[in-house]
Amino acid sequence: MVELKHQQQPAQIILRPNRSLSWREAKWVMSIMIFFVMVIALAWFFVGAWLVLPFAGLEVGLFAYLLYRVTHWTYLTQVITFHDEEILIETGINKRISRESISKQGLEVHIEKSELNWRAPIFTLQNQGLEIKLGEFLNVNDIKVLKESFETLGYIVCNNHWWKD
Repeated sequence: MVELKHQQQPAQIILRPNRSLSWREAKWVMSIMIFFVMVIALAWFFVGAWLVLPFAGLEVGLFAYLLYRVTHWTYLTQVITFHDEEILIETGINKRISRESISKQGLEVHIEKSELNWRAPIFTLQNQGLEIKLGEFLNVNDIKVLKESFETLGYIVCNNHWWKD
């Protein structure tokens, strides 16, 4: 998701991944999965196949851990703030994890698309050997919105496949 706030000074672009499952919904999915796997494992246990229990516990634990990790990263936010002399990029989940800045003077904005569209385009800010990737978690449509947001703010976006788009 791309959100442009340019009525205020300094202008900001806020980037977030598309979140199809909230943490509350993820906990419901985990609970339902745990319930069904444990019911089946206990049924096998009572028929004498006790060896199923540790593997069912391992399956449920791994599923819960991976679902937590995936859901956790859907809360990643990238805030791009446009000051007079520089652009500030702050990235984090619930709090700032990293903070980078790049000078506006001599700034180049690039979109690098793959040859056969097998991956989402890479959106970068480049200046004097410094390269900052933006929105690595965005899908193709959100990258287009990000490009339009930069163009709305007056930046020229260079495309390695200029003849296609």
